[in-house]
Formats: sequence, structure tokens, C-alpha cells
Amino acid sequence: MGIGAWWHWLVVLLIVVLVFGTKKLRNIGSDVGGAVKNFKDAVNDGKNAAADTTEHAQVANSSVLIEGEAVEVAAPKPTPKKRAPAKPAASKPAPKAKSTTVKKAPAKTKATTAAK
Repeated sequence: MGIGAWWHWLVVLLIVVLVFGTKKLRNIGSDVGGAVKNFKDAVNDGKNAAADTTEHAQVANSSVLIEGEAVEVAAPKPTPKKRAPAKPAASKPAPKAKSTTVKKAPAKTKATTAAK
């Protein structure tokens, strides 16, 4: 009566067929099969490519050694750090002097004098 009971799996299979339908399950099965086949082909191609590279390496090792002179190459100059463009030195306006004049009271109007 555990998880391995055959009739449990039969019920699960019946529910899956009812939910998805046989056509969709068939398409899913062929898609998964094609993906597995492509994976196997890619693995075999990788093994064949590795074998080819080892053969090329063996051929390269057996080739003739060409002798030559060593040439000294100057190291590249370090690139200078970029600086921000200089801002023009604008003269700052002088601070305004505080006004020494006394503020006048608002002028009396006829309405304010009549109300008194």
C-alpha cells in the first residue's frame, strides 16, 4: 500500500490522460524523445571533436621547428586619466548690502479712518 503500488500509478496515469488528452501527451513524448536524441548527438560530437584536437596536437608536435630571432617589443604607454573640462572662472557678484531704510507703514485709507 506504499507509493509503489501499481494501482496508485494507474489512477495517476488516468488523471493525467483526462487532464491533458492523448494528443498532447503524444506531442510531449515526441518532443522529449527528440531532445534526448539531440543531446546524445551533441555529446558524441563533443567526444569526436576532442579526439580530433588531440590528433591535430600530435601532428603539430611532430612539425619542424622554425628558428628565429627574438624581438623586443616596447610596452604600451599608460593612457592618461581623463580630466573633467575646466569650468571658466566666473566672478561671483558681490553680496548685496543690507538696506538701512526703514519700511514705512501701509498708508491709511479712507475706509480705515472712517471705521474709527
